[in-house]
Amino acid sequence: MGLQESESLTCKVNVTLPYTTPVVGLKFKPAVRVLGITSLPAPQHNKKFSWYREKITCSVHHLQLATIQCMSCVALDMPVRESYYCSKQCFLDLWPQHKARHCLAAESVSKASNDCYSLMGRLRSSGSWTDFGIDSIFVESETLVEREGKTWIKVGSSETYVPSMDDFGFCLMFESLAIDCSLGFPLSEIKSIMTDPVIIPPHPCPRHMIQIQHLKEPRNIVFESQSSNADTFSVLSYNILSDIYASRSAHVKCPGWALAWEYRRKNLLLEITGYDADIICLQEVQSDHLENYFKPKLTKRGYSVTYKKKALQVYTANQFISDGCATFFRHDRFKEITKYELEFDKTALSVVEGLEPGQRTEGQIRLMKGNIALVIILERVENGSSLGAFQPRICVANTHIYANPNLPDVKLCQVASLVNGLEKIAQSQIPILICGDMNSLPGSDPHKFLVTGRICPVSSKETADPLGIYNLLKLQHSIPLVSAYSSLLCSGRVKEDEKKKMNQETKEPVFTNLSGGNSSTLDYIFHTENNLEVEGLLELLNSETVGEALPSPLWSSDHIALMANFRFKQAFCWEPHSPPPQNPWHQAAPLS
Repeated sequence: MGLQESESLTCKVNVTLPYTTPVVGLKFKPAVRVLGITSLPAPQHNKKFSWYREKITCSVHHLQLATIQCMSCVALDMPVRESYYCSKQCFLDLWPQHKARHCLAAESVSKASNDCYSLMGRLRSSGSWTDFGIDSIFVESETLVEREGKTWIKVGSSETYVPSMDDFGFCLMFESLAIDCSLGFPLSEIKSIMTDPVIIPPHPCPRHMIQIQHLKEPRNIVFESQSSNADTFSVLSYNILSDIYASRSAHVKCPGWALAWEYRRKNLLLEITGYDADIICLQEVQSDHLENYFKPKLTKRGYSVTYKKKALQVYTANQFISDGCATFFRHDRFKEITKYELEFDKTALSVVEGLEPGQRTEGQIRLMKGNIALVIILERVENGSSLGAFQPRICVANTHIYANPNLPDVKLCQVASLVNGLEKIAQSQIPILICGDMNSLPGSDPHKFLVTGRICPVSSKETADPLGIYNLLKLQHSIPLVSAYSSLLCSGRVKEDEKKKMNQETKEPVFTNLSGGNSSTLDYIFHTENNLEVEGLLELLNSETVGEALPSPLWSSDHIALMANFRFKQAFCWEPHSPPPQNPWHQAAPLS
């Protein structure tokens, strides 16, 4: 049915693309709104969608439009454009050469997969598997339309479209139309919008582990009878950039398609699973993304998960969303003994009570930012079973500290609260790991407190502590913490190029965050030096491998992942442990 006369049209359709460049394998969904032309709302309607691709030309006669396609080429992963011909006669004239290409491709696929049965199945499904092609001609019968001086072929009729290799290099066109619900006639003109040519996403750039050779005395391996994996484990820490913070305004140098969550989540999962860590500490994990994506995907790979979301929520897309910290661990290597969920707002209440009465309201506003930490004690198992008399344990703290650089006292208050509770756990000789985005530079008060064990309040500038909060904190601890990446500078095997990625003065990576053109070191893996030894570290990135800014098409967060391989190195790590403390963090009651 054609469009009604213009006076009968009561609606208009607005279409907005999420980005202009579609990507092979990435779901593409325009935003479609139907509005009334007058002040009245749009009547009851349905929306009709159509997707078109530029018509492909013949692989032989390049000025002729293709009318048939050899589907065996598709099954054999041959270049798609070589599978199109303008006529059956054109295809038959080139059949001897075409068949020879089939044979070469089939041999290549068979060698690569080492599975001739799989190959035969693919060819059967394409319609031909005996002679690789003559019977597999597919006559295209899709609707052709003329727009903008081009011929387009219809490839879809839903609101979303997932480009395939057939679309690579060609523009797509999306059309939408409002249809009357009861009578079925158009209520609007057809709204068309065209994309840029479809692209292929870049191949991942793998990062490798660097073996650490300590220059000090040989390590003390207590029980030689233990299996090689029993006293080693790996830990990954990664701020994955929550989608609620991944805005175009904040990440202007990242292409729109690479900033889309649909793309980033696949890229992040591929990166994370590629590291194959025993323990994974992620920050900025949205609660809906955990349940709908990361949890089911990683559960299938043998991980258990525990999660703590922030106390504060962000309003976006007509709903409140929160992010938090998620810790995954292989359930065939560890089991959870105890979990502590730390809300820094609650631990800050005792600090607020220590302020002068006139400062307490300001102190509450200043300190209560909704940040959290997730602490779990894990016990080593072998194939899901206890190791018997010797049960090594590890305490893993996963946290995301407040970001605002103008509130260093808030950062220190949160870090001190976390460490003071961990100190009580460390008294039972359990090794401690602190992973996360500390939002604190090397040499800052929170960083100094972690690695030196104390901060002198009188040395702090007044502007850093306007309410005198430092004087109300316990700013000393006895946990022998060191940064895992400092081992890069004291290893005899590390190449000089890798050491250049480290800051020689701070003994931390040159950067772990690159956003808005500014690089900084905000992410860390700290460990207790007396009972854990670093055996390997994930190589760092530099400006050549990262580019101008993060995120990017290759790296889907504005932070980089950190990872370390550890070994238990003292006898008490293998001795039976006393029960963990009930509540290492005394949480004060709310102010009256």
